[in-house]
Amino acid sequence: MLLATLLAAGPSRAQDAALQGIYASLQNNIRAEYEALLAGLPREAPEDASGAIEKNKALLKMFAYNKAVLFATCAAETERDRSPGANRVPAAQNLMLRTCVEIKLGQLQKFTQRVAYADLFFPERVAACGERARLPEQEKVLRPYSFLFLDEPKLYDFVQYNECLMTK
Repeated sequence: MLLATLLAAGPSRAQDAALQGIYASLQNNIRAEYEALLAGLPREAPEDASGAIEKNKALLKMFAYNKAVLFATCAAETERDRSPGANRVPAAQNLMLRTCVEIKLGQLQKFTQRVAYADLFFPERVAACGERARLPEQEKVLRPYSFLFLDEPKLYDFVQYNECLMTK
């Protein structure tokens, strides 16, 4: 029985390792994008807006973390679905990878619009829906990059989060 359990866990560990490798390889690109977005935030603000700046920084960190995991997950899925003998297709030409990323980025973009709306009209939904949409198992496998300085890293299923924001 123990052997069967270990054998069943083997592919999962291998998939986790592949996912972690892909995720690690994205770090420099995600860091450059994050720093460019961070540079676009105002450096100083009136006292009443200082909380907004910190909130925006926290959102940028969350988006960077989730976007990196989104890309890594799509790449790992594409690699897992590749036939063993098939040649690798470069990422820029890989239709499966591009489609996966476009769909997931679309959900992330939809979230940015919906969370702003919900925060204005249904602020109580934002945190509750966020907890329902969290992906704690992925959070254990893919920790945020050190440059993000996240005290409580959170990964989300944005399809579920978006639906919850508009219906609960």
